[in-house]
Amino acid sequence: MEATLAPEKAHCPTCNRQQNCDVHGRIYKPWSWSDRQGNGIDGGITHTLFECRGCNTVFYETSSWDDNDFDFWYDQDGETQSEPNLTKETYPKPPSRPRPDWFDNIGTIDPALYRILDETYKADEMDCHLLTAVGLRTALDSCVTAVKIDPAISFSEKLKALLKGGYIGETEHDILTVLTDAGNAAAHQGWAPAREEVRHLLDVLETFIKRVLVNGKRALAMKEGIPQKQRREKPAKSTGAPLIADSENGA
Repeated sequence: MEATLAPEKAHCPTCNRQQNCDVHGRIYKPWSWSDRQGNGIDGGITHTLFECRGCNTVFYETSSWDDNDFDFWYDQDGETQSEPNLTKETYPKPPSRPRPDWFDNIGTIDPALYRILDETYKADEMDCHLLTAVGLRTALDSCVTAVKIDPAISFSEKLKALLKGGYIGETEHDILTVLTDAGNAAAHQGWAPAREEVRHLLDVLETFIKRVLVNGKRALAMKEGIPQKQRREKPAKSTGAPLIADSENGA
């Protein structure tokens, strides 16, 4: 009977953190390469099947090394020691950016926007920066439609309408203009922003959606439950007639 492997720590793609996991199987595959000039390199890949003890997700991890990536140091006796730097990859891949806490609520507020955002986040997780930039522009366009701005006008006119309607200020108008320009360049010129640029644009869009669609909708939903200001009763109007003195009192 096959021996049971001891539990290990691994990065669960569902919990998106290091978790205690059961090991259901493991195999190590070494490899080597050489050319006709005598140059060569060795390496290996460990394949492991894990099951998270927290959420029961079953996932696959590779841990690879090669001769070109080693750490070296001296021990207490002055002897040289070394160990390979391991490159680990998990399938399915953990989300590189956690969804905002309001993300699921968008599904009830605007299902179309939810689908666009979901695919945009998936593109970001796969490092498809060009597609992420296009998705961000499309998501912003859907947001503008959700606040009843004419979908047929240009992006520039839509941002001006947001500004005029009080949804954004001058600074946010300029920032959202950068987001739309990035999406346009990705869609029409094949330009792909760098990872950090994509993350910044995601921050910008998430801030806008949370303030305008999520918190704005919540505030409007509270309106019916807030007691209205009670009106003060107006005092009775005076007739302005002079008081007539009682003749019996000697007036």
